[in-house]
Amino acid sequence: MSTQTFNISMPEKLVEQIDAQTKAQGGSRSDFIRQAVRKQLTTLERWNNLTSKTRSLYKGRQLSEAEVADIVRAERSKG
Repeated sequence: MSTQTFNISMPEKLVEQIDAQTKAQGGSRSDFIRQAVRKQLTTLERWNNLTSKTRSLYKGRQLSEAEVADIVRAERSKG
């Protein structure tokens, strides 16, 4: 597998947290960030698969982002 190197910018506090984790785990920043990106991509892929199946079954009107946000806030406030 070929690799590509690129630069990213992030807040100093986030870098400090990454460095603390890599020190505790004995890895490198690159390893930590690769693992985090893979995990996030897997989560997004699973979410997209789940929601696309749900959307295809839903026969009601399409909700706006604001309506969805209101529903999520209401559910979160319940518990």
